Amino acid sequence: MLEVSEVSKTYPGESLGAVNHVSFYVEPGEIISIIGKSGSGKTTLLRMLAGLMRPDTGRLTYNGEDFQNPNDQLIAGHSSIKMVFQDYALMPNMTVEENIGYPLLGMVEEEKRSKIGQLVELCKLDGLEKKTPKLLSGGQQQRLSLARALAEEPEVLLMDEPFSNIDPISKQTLLLEILEISRQLKIGVVFVTHDTKDAMLISDRIAFMNDGKLIQIDTPEEIYKSPLSLEIARFLGFVNEFSSIELAELGWFQSSKKFETLVIKAEHIGVTDSSDIELEIIESRFLGKDFLNKGIAKSGKEVLFFSSKKLKEGEKYGVEFSSSDFLYF
Repeated sequence: MLEVSEVSKTYPGESLGAVNHVSFYVEPGEIISIIGKSGSGKTTLLRMLAGLMRPDTGRLTYNGEDFQNPNDQLIAGHSSIKMVFQDYALMPNMTVEENIGYPLLGMVEEEKRSKIGQLVELCKLDGLEKKTPKLLSGGQQQRLSLARALAEEPEVLLMDEPFSNIDPISKQTLLLEILEISRQLKIGVVFVTHDTKDAMLISDRIAFMNDGKLIQIDTPEEIYKSPLSLEIARFLGFVNEFSSIELAELGWFQSSKKFETLVIKAEHIGVTDSSDIELEIIESRFLGKDFLNKGIAKSGKEVLFFSSKKLKEGEKYGVEFSSSDFLYF
C-alpha cells in the first residue's frame, strides 16, 4: 500500500540529513509506531508521508503510484492519507457535528448526516454533538480530531505525538480505540511517539530512528528482546551496561564474545537467597507493580534491578541472572 524507498531529507544550512535513506512499507490495517529521541527525524518523515514535504531523494509511492510534488498542488497532501495533529486542528466556533461534517461539504445532506452519526458513534462522541471544542476534555477533543480525519475515509492515518496533552488513563483508552478502528476499517496507522509503552500496546511493528536513520523495524517482542543497537536497548527500558574492564573488576562472570558493551536489562536480574553475588542497596523505589532498586557492587559499579518487595537501604542482597539474557554491542 504505502511504500517508502530510500527517502532522504536535508534542511537548508544543515550538513546532516534530518532523514537518511529510510525504507519501509505500511500494509492495510497495520499499525507502525516510530520511536526515537527528539531530533531523530520522526516528524520530518511523517510530514513526507503526509505529502506535505518533498524528499530530496528516494521515492514515496501509494499503491504503486508516486506521490505528487506538494509544490505542484493547490492543497498539499495525499487524498488517501490524513494526519491527526498534536494541536487537534479543530474549528473552535463549530460544534462537534459541524467539525466532523466540515470535510463533507460536497456530500448530499442526508448522506452527510448519516456519515456524521456513524463517526460520532465510532469515536464515542455520543451526546456531545452540539458542544464546541472548548467545552470538551482533552481526550474528547482528540476523538473529535480523529473523527474529522476519518470523515475523509483515509486508508492511512498519520499521528504525530497525538496524546502528549492527555492524562495516562484517557490516553490508554484512546490507544485501544485506535487499534479497534484500524482493525475495523482496515486503516494503516503510522504513529510517532516518545512513549515506548504506547508503542508496545498497539503496534504490529515498531520502528526506531536515530540521527535520521531507521535502525530497526520489527515486532514489539522482537525489537524488545533483540535490539540491534545499544541506543534501542537504552530507549526501551532500564539497562545495566558493562565494559570488559568492569566485568573483570566485578568478577561475576566471564564472556568469550568480543564486545564494547555488555547489557543486562534490569528485569533480568532477580533477588535470591542462594548467590555469592551481592549488592548493597542504595535506594528502592516503588513503580506500581514492582520496586526498582539501585545497588552497588564491591567494585563500586552501580546496578539496577527489580524486586517484588521493597529492599532495605544499606543492606546487602544476593542477585542472580542468566547469560542467555545478555545483549552484546
